Amino acid sequence: MTRNHVERLEEFREILVATRRERVRNVHHTRDAMRASGFQIGDSDGSSYGAELKELQEEIEAVDRAIEDEKRLALVLESAAQPRRPIKPRIVKGT
Repeated sequence: MTRNHVERLEEFREILVATRRERVRNVHHTRDAMRASGFQIGDSDGSSYGAELKELQEEIEAVDRAIEDEKRLALVLESAAQPRRPIKPRIVKGT
């Protein structure tokens, strides 16, 4: 069976989340390694890392919206594919 769009998007989301976690780990590892080497680390605002994190988070949120959209579309297609009962003609009495 082929994977559907939702499954592929969910797998893509997992990749993005893993990337986010790895980047945060790398920032902490670099900072800790610099401190251990004797570098003086100032009170950086971390804006360069924050901008990357924000961009990645926006991508994750876009995938979340795409997943919801695909689920909605699947429901629409599913309901359209279900056989419909024939509509009985309405009898209207004359007044």
